[in-house]
Amino acid sequence: MGNTKKIKTFSYSYSPSHITGFFEICDNENPLYKGSVGGGIVLEAGCVTEVTLSKKLSQKGTKIEINGVEEEANTSKYVVESLARKYKHKHKRKVGVIVSTVFDVPIGAGLGASGAGALSTALALNELLSLGMTPNEVAQIAHLAEVENNTGLGDVIAETYGGVVIRKKPGPPGIGIIDMVPHRREKISYVVFGKRHTKAVLLDDSMKRGINEAGREAMKEMIRKPNLDNFMLVSRKFSLHSEVISDKCRDAIEAVDAEGKVASAAMIGDTVFVIGDSEALKEFGEVKGSRIADVGAGVIFSRYTEDKSFSS
Repeated sequence: MGNTKKIKTFSYSYSPSHITGFFEICDNENPLYKGSVGGGIVLEAGCVTEVTLSKKLSQKGTKIEINGVEEEANTSKYVVESLARKYKHKHKRKVGVIVSTVFDVPIGAGLGASGAGALSTALALNELLSLGMTPNEVAQIAHLAEVENNTGLGDVIAETYGGVVIRKKPGPPGIGIIDMVPHRREKISYVVFGKRHTKAVLLDDSMKRGINEAGREAMKEMIRKPNLDNFMLVSRKFSLHSEVISDKCRDAIEAVDAEGKVASAAMIGDTVFVIGDSEALKEFGEVKGSRIADVGAGVIFSRYTEDKSFSS
């Protein structure tokens, strides 16, 4: 037993998802200070990530599965490679891991799935490898992964905290600044029309100018009246004036408006959402829903085993 020590063999973590209602892109040469300001709703439905040690992958590095299918998953891969380098620097050896993320929300629909995947992966791997990083440091790695891969700008900080969030300064926790909007864990209903790649929008300078102009005005209106109802009104106006939504989204927003309710589009995605239920929204496809999350991302649990092969 002298050479045997207890090691963590796998860790589970959770991240909620996030719908951005309005935003302004904030560029910076330092990716930690690059991001967005704006407003959004964090949903309980998100993802769970399992990270497992793998002796077979110790030389090759990483295997990533999304909903049971092996994927390239560059944003999550960035996280794994960053934390694996920290482990190697600390222990002078490589480590192989298998990452498996299961989502309760659609990917590529404007629900912050890439940010949730990166954040949950970072949390689980920090725990698994006993890196001792603080929650802010872990979230900063996830934010860097999003920014460097052009998959998101402000989801990580919102998903770290939960609730209805106003992002007042860009960046991850420890750098960005947020404020919270009072809410009552309302149900959010949404319909997804299709996938949309965030990267294509973030690389279009003309579209970015329109987004930023509408985003600055939206933030002013939101700060004047920071409540959930106004968030929906401001987001709806942003959706209709920023020229980033599809005709289907526009039609659904107008149909819900005729019903006497306020709907908006999830940024950046082909998805329309509303507080509570909407009969009008049902005419546009399958309606899914989730409560607003009271808490943010975190580690669920880890398991230890005794194994001589991992002893130092």
